[in-house]
Amino acid sequence: MDAVYPLIALAFVVVAWSLVTNVLQPPAYIIPSPGDVLDELVARWDELFNNMVSTARTALLGLLLSGVLGISAGFAIARSKTLDRLLMPPIIVTQSIPKIALAPLFVVWFGFGIVPKLIVVVLVTVFPVLIATRVGVSSVQRSTLALVRSMGLRSTALVRKVLLPASAPHLAGAFRVSASLALIGSIIAEYVGSSEGIGVVLLTSIGTQNTALTFAAILLSSLTGSLIYLAATAFTHIATIGLNPSYMEVQT
Repeated sequence: MDAVYPLIALAFVVVAWSLVTNVLQPPAYIIPSPGDVLDELVARWDELFNNMVSTARTALLGLLLSGVLGISAGFAIARSKTLDRLLMPPIIVTQSIPKIALAPLFVVWFGFGIVPKLIVVVLVTVFPVLIATRVGVSSVQRSTLALVRSMGLRSTALVRKVLLPASAPHLAGAFRVSASLALIGSIIAEYVGSSEGIGVVLLTSIGTQNTALTFAAILLSSLTGSLIYLAATAFTHIATIGLNPSYMEVQT
């Protein structure tokens, strides 16, 4: 039943859009009609789909790297006050720098391959995961750590049975946020230097004033981003319940 509400909202947007184009009749290069966008989407589906696959592949790979790096760095920072004081200030500073300003430098340093695009995606998505891991690990009380250590838990077992389950609910929310940002990071990187991807299609269509193609690319990007977010939501829900069964009780 909950899935009906987004469909109602989408239908409302399409109807309002149709009314604007039919009543006000703006030039097609300013606001194309829904029909024009649909025609463009169908006519250039192969081009749009192939470029969208390229963008999504970069986004997903960058999101995976962010998960690994963010969790690893978050655990290290949470367990060491020295690392926390040493690494957190520069990490916070990097988040205040517009990523689109850094992207050209990555192209100069690493060329036009997938590497600079991955770096941009990681920079956009890693921070929520890192902070969530740090908060989750730090939330475990010292008395709990002392108790489990007295029971013989060390290193890997401590992480797997105590620290990771405690961090799981925090990580679930953070990973969903990162998933919603991954495609944005990939498109930003494509704006600066790439030979393929939906970002290239957007730049080309804007340059040629093919606004219908621009809207079609935006529509496909929105749908793909929504699918990535839904997949991340399902994955984190299952993973969190597996690591921390009490999370299921809270949800119910």
